[in-house]
Amino acid sequence: MQQIIVKEADRWGRYVALGFAAATIAVVLLVGLVVAMIAAGACALSIAVAARALRGLFGGGKKK
Repeated sequence: MQQIIVKEADRWGRYVALGFAAATIAVVLLVGLVVAMIAAGACALSIAVAARALRGLFGGGKKK
C-alpha cells in the first residue's frame, strides 16, 4: 500500500505569487492609464480642430 504525504505549501511561494499577481495588476492598470491619456489627448485634439473649423466657418476668426 502506498502512502501519500501532503506537504504544507511554502509561505514564501505564496508571497512571491502574490507579488507577481500585484505586479501584473499594476502593469495592467498602468497600461490602461496610458491608453486613457492617449484617448483623452486625441479627443482634445479633435475638439480643437473642430472648434477652429467652426470658428472659421462662422466668421469668428481674426479680422484684418
